[in-house]
Amino acid sequence: MTGVVRAQKPLVDFTDGTLFGNDAGEDELPDVLSSYFVDQPAFSNFLSRTQPFCVARSRKGMGKSALISKLAFDLSKDINRPIIINITGAKLIGLMNPPDNANFLQLQNYWTKVICARINYALGAELGFAFSDTNMALVESAEVAGFKERNIVGSLLQRIKSSKIPIEVITKEYKNHEELLRRSLESNSARQVWLLVDDIDSTYIDSPDQRALISTFFSACRAVVREVKGLSIRVSVRTDVWSALRSNEDLDKCEQYVSDIQWTAPELKVILCKKIFSYLERRGSLPQLTGIRDYKVDADKILEIAFEPRMKWGNSFVPPFRPIHILSAGRPRWMSQLCRLAGMNAAQRRVSVINKIDINNSEKTYSRLRLNDIYKEHNHQYSGLEKLIETFSNSPARYTTSDLLTQIAVNYINLVGANNIPNLDGAPYRYPLQLAHFLYKVGFVVGRRDHEGNNRNADFTRYEERPELLTDGRNTDDGLLWEVHPAYREALGIGRVQRAAAGAAKRQSRKRHGFDLS
Repeated sequence: MTGVVRAQKPLVDFTDGTLFGNDAGEDELPDVLSSYFVDQPAFSNFLSRTQPFCVARSRKGMGKSALISKLAFDLSKDINRPIIINITGAKLIGLMNPPDNANFLQLQNYWTKVICARINYALGAELGFAFSDTNMALVESAEVAGFKERNIVGSLLQRIKSSKIPIEVITKEYKNHEELLRRSLESNSARQVWLLVDDIDSTYIDSPDQRALISTFFSACRAVVREVKGLSIRVSVRTDVWSALRSNEDLDKCEQYVSDIQWTAPELKVILCKKIFSYLERRGSLPQLTGIRDYKVDADKILEIAFEPRMKWGNSFVPPFRPIHILSAGRPRWMSQLCRLAGMNAAQRRVSVINKIDINNSEKTYSRLRLNDIYKEHNHQYSGLEKLIETFSNSPARYTTSDLLTQIAVNYINLVGANNIPNLDGAPYRYPLQLAHFLYKVGFVVGRRDHEGNNRNADFTRYEERPELLTDGRNTDDGLLWEVHPAYREALGIGRVQRAAAGAAKRQSRKRHGFDLS
């Protein structure tokens, strides 16, 4: 490896779970997460101190939780010491039971109470008192009437006082309880309050009641930050759930507050390099290296500390990041999981760097994880997804549009029966193109365009780039082929028959030309 001097002992320990970072951003140590966090322009509003409301939207595994954790870490270092409430959607809903109906006004009022109740609870803890009857006290004190243009501490504590809620002082330092509360109400130096809600859709099941419940949360957030001065709210939501919520017209007004998380290949490469660089810093290994100064300038050198410089991919040798990027489908969590599995295989083989053998040996486990992910992520959109995908087992990896529709019709629709096919994204099933489009939408298949005269290299098209494909018979595919994403193939045995046939043909050819096959 050019420019890098290895120490006698390995620089990386592949059995160390911190090498490639924690899969769950919220479980990562904040300073470690900050050390390998990669910023991008799409995050500017979400991380801004001046935007009162913002939503991070992405597919699973793209870093929504990491983004919220990074914001919480940065806020904790602010000079004005804001009050930070970092909570999951499930715990927020757990404060009080929602109405058992889909009435939008009732649900929005429910969310307003829950949001303000959770803030009051945090303020109570900060100011040193607790509520004797928690549930009733928080609901009664969380009404927002009259909050406009008042600071958040004064506004919410005034509601506690005016509601005549009994307060039990738990701070022994103060004996005059009324004076303590009065000083809080008259304070002109109230701190900013940040409510960070991760995975508001964690319990989401597609139904009219659930769509109404989750969509009205965003409407309530908009209303609360308008009327309560000093409050900022950040929320994360999955792209597929957001799409399902669009039946609520009020959600269109929230679109301007959305930050979409997507990663380019160079950005993902930087994330991986920073994780290795940060790991070496924590271990004190950087002084043992020469020729490495910066994770951007020396990215390839850093990767070569953990990976062999070139890996066989298809019919050529490529840098190690190429197969990692392709198999991880642009998701940082998937990238970390693949690298960790390959690293464990390298540790078992007692080698100092990960090579293609380690990735190959990890693919079956990794592929099964990816199938489980796609089922969990999108089953609420189409309950027949697992059966549909499993019908691709031991089938080819690549299709024309006609072949893809035939595959779906023969191996799925004919077996299940057209009358037994569930609704698809809330709409009744009508024809195979709907199912093909859905497989494209969830990322099971991607569009492929071979370079002219060179089918070893190709450009790939994802749904986010061309969502209109496979929807209109006039231009169904724009000349693209359809390819099952490599992350799903190994668990389903996709392409296995074709690979075996190609291998047999190659061996037969070598035998005909007199090569020794022993």
